[in-house]
Amino acid sequence: MQDLGRLEADPVFLALTRPAMIVGVTYAWFVLEALFWISIFINFRKFGLVIPGALITHAIGMLVTRQEPRFLDIYKVRFGLCNKCKNTKYHNNTQSFDLYK
Repeated sequence: MQDLGRLEADPVFLALTRPAMIVGVTYAWFVLEALFWISIFINFRKFGLVIPGALITHAIGMLVTRQEPRFLDIYKVRFGLCNKCKNTKYHNNTQSFDLYK
């Protein structure tokens, strides 16, 4: 008899719901990492900093992505990093310039 209290995860469902991955991290993490280390290289002109630093940040991204693939999306929603209007007190506590509300 099948156990009704146990939740099973189908591998096909898990594969179809994961975000796009590049070299073990999400696309968003990869782009942020690349932009950060390119700007470090442009500012300091030391390529010796870029390779070890990029490997370390990529390893951190792989560890976090293994636990939760959409951690950047969750972080963005949790802390409201997008579409925050600073003048809400003048518009009865509404986001006056928010396109999605």
